[in-house]
Amino acid sequence: MPGVALRALAEAHIHAVVEACADWEELAPYGAPYWRPRSPAELQRRIAATAGPSLASEYSLVIVEDGVLIGECSIHAIDWRNRVGEVAVCIWRPAHRGHGRGHDCLRQLMSWATGYLGLHRLEARVLDGNEPSMRLVLSLGFVYEGVLRRRYLDGGRWRDIHMLAYVTDA
Repeated sequence: MPGVALRALAEAHIHAVVEACADWEELAPYGAPYWRPRSPAELQRRIAATAGPSLASEYSLVIVEDGVLIGECSIHAIDWRNRVGEVAVCIWRPAHRGHGRGHDCLRQLMSWATGYLGLHRLEARVLDGNEPSMRLVLSLGFVYEGVLRRRYLDGGRWRDIHMLAYVTDA
């Protein structure tokens, strides 16, 4: 399997992202933003958020493999004063999951966030029961910190979210 690449979310990606996330009910168990359908307006807002000359509070990226978009990832809720950001990754289709793509993407995102952006602490939220994501973040050095009880509404049922963090020495 060739490696995956991360690219900044751009206008040219909007249609593919909306189409890929049309089955939002299948994606909802993986956590926000997949609890609802995606919209072009939301994606355009994300693109605009990174267009200025100053640092942004979020960066949205698409995951590309062999020229095809297969998912997305982000560093968001960035607190520049304390050099903290939250990371997320989603591989859209079940056939693409479980083959190391998420690991490769998150590793690249972590390197960029801690290196280029200079963030000191990265946080990840994992929905209770999402064992693949829990294994993924733990394998990349994230440490379990606690649980947010009944934090996520999924199919009319409240679910817990687990909080994990990766902290650099810098």
